[in-house]
Amino acid sequence: MKRRVLAAVACVLTLLAAACSTSKDDADDGGTPAQAVQRSGLLADNGACDSSKPVYKIGMMTPFQTAAIAHRSQVDAAEAAITAFNSRGGIAGHCIDLEPCDTHFDPNGELDCARQFADGDVVATINDTTQNSADVTSTLQTAGLARVGGFPNVADIGVKNLFPIGGGSTGNVFMVIPPLAQTGVSKIALIAIDTPAFQRVPDLMKPMLEAHGAEITKLIPVAAGTTDYQQFVLAATDSGAKGAALITQPADTAQVLRAAQQLSSPLKFSLSLGTSSLTDLKQFGTAVKNVTFVSEVPPVTGSRERWPVLGDVLADFQASGESDLRPENVDAGDLKSWMSVLALVQVLGKAGDPDDVSRKAVLDAFSTAKNVDMHGLIPSWTPLATGPGLFGGVSDPWYYQVTFDPDSGQFTVSDKLLNLVSEFAGEADYAQPS
Repeated sequence: MKRRVLAAVACVLTLLAAACSTSKDDADDGGTPAQAVQRSGLLADNGACDSSKPVYKIGMMTPFQTAAIAHRSQVDAAEAAITAFNSRGGIAGHCIDLEPCDTHFDPNGELDCARQFADGDVVATINDTTQNSADVTSTLQTAGLARVGGFPNVADIGVKNLFPIGGGSTGNVFMVIPPLAQTGVSKIALIAIDTPAFQRVPDLMKPMLEAHGAEITKLIPVAAGTTDYQQFVLAATDSGAKGAALITQPADTAQVLRAAQQLSSPLKFSLSLGTSSLTDLKQFGTAVKNVTFVSEVPPVTGSRERWPVLGDVLADFQASGESDLRPENVDAGDLKSWMSVLALVQVLGKAGDPDDVSRKAVLDAFSTAKNVDMHGLIPSWTPLATGPGLFGGVSDPWYYQVTFDPDSGQFTVSDKLLNLVSEFAGEADYAQPS
């Protein structure tokens, strides 16, 4: 029953992540040219890859040509990363080639892409975004394709060929609770998408709420077509809540926060940073100062003192010339594309035989790799590590806690990371990653 409820939630959230994201297709091409970004020196540069060697062909399935869907930038980010890593030597001298497949955010389109990859010469996929499709999962698993950094759905968690970075949208739903609860906000309103799938979510949150001594005061649905957003802030306040967790469409999130600003509400908020860029955050108004975001990866424009390799990320994106990869437009989804390519280089270049360009070799390498160095963007990663509970198959369960200052345009990231597996199981105290 629990897995079925989460599957319904995941389906709704995946729909929202794609269909309701702000499109970057019209990102500004003008303005002041981006300044050169200092590279970290952490990435090995062995010169250009050798085109005479067998090529690692990598697939990526996501909606990127459908109206109002912003995932084009994630494909652009993957292409920029591959171009850059190829210039630094590729995978042990082998060039990498990307084969993107547009799913059009349609279940049939997703299955078509899965079959295209299964029947072709793709040896792995990166940063896939699909709905809760058991057929897609089965097709790619049968084909022996490693799925690196993908967007996990409930049906995917624990599948032995999936190596996700974070818990996806379903994980994000539950991780909006700890940032409030651990700071003493014991009464929390849940402002969420108006759908039957969310009626059971408060029940599923009970273990983590009890562990923090917190409770959900009210589930407040946000219906499509809403124009009065102050009602949600007032309803949360009237329920006795001191904080509100937002699980809403991006446009609704901005409107709720603006309403809180208009009402001078003291409510604290938490939500997923998701695919919000600097440009998006500016739409949240000054109430964003009362928000704690959760994110599986650090902000792309975050501290380069703490994450020096972000300089390489931004430089690689800048070299592409794509407007949607400018610093003000990039987001966590774009960073995941870059990190997925980094993972290929780190795992395949250092584990097993990189000259064996086959599906089995790639899958075996990711299945046996341990403590992969992702240059601090996530803790040392064992791609097939497992833990207890429903989210036990999420090998990177760590989430950052992020705040944003609209005046300076700077992010602050807490030193304390949140663990999805532990929190969902009702464990509020756990060791931090080394």
